[in-house]
Amino acid sequence: MGILLLLAIPLIALALNAGGAAPRVRDTSYYKTLYRLAPSDPDKWTPGQQQFELGQVVMTPGVENLLTGEDDMQRLRNILVHHQEGDWGDTGTEDSALNDEAVVTGERIMGSHQLGAEKIWVITEWDRSVTTALLPGEY
Repeated sequence: MGILLLLAIPLIALALNAGGAAPRVRDTSYYKTLYRLAPSDPDKWTPGQQQFELGQVVMTPGVENLLTGEDDMQRLRNILVHHQEGDWGDTGTEDSALNDEAVVTGERIMGSHQLGAEKIWVITEWDRSVTTALLPGEY
């Protein structure tokens, strides 16, 4: 009886997951939309070795407060282009390897970059619908 119970538990868990719970979608309505990178808009996109789509690019209020001028905006744009090209910034070796794998397997991608004196995170969701620039404390 005990062995049957041990075999049944993983099958029950598998059946529950097979029910197809809808993936969680991040609500970005309170974020300010930064811009959507597109090859048709050369002022906002630098051609390079694009690894994946960014989707809608948004930023949290904390990142918005760091942007005091056009130079800061350009630095943020550069960070996003580098992120899209596979530059994960200050992530460690293990996290960088996970990001490299995520580009291929379709998992979430997370980079850590410096914007001036502040560290920001750049997260692209698994479905490539949204990329968010945020302060670590806003996660």
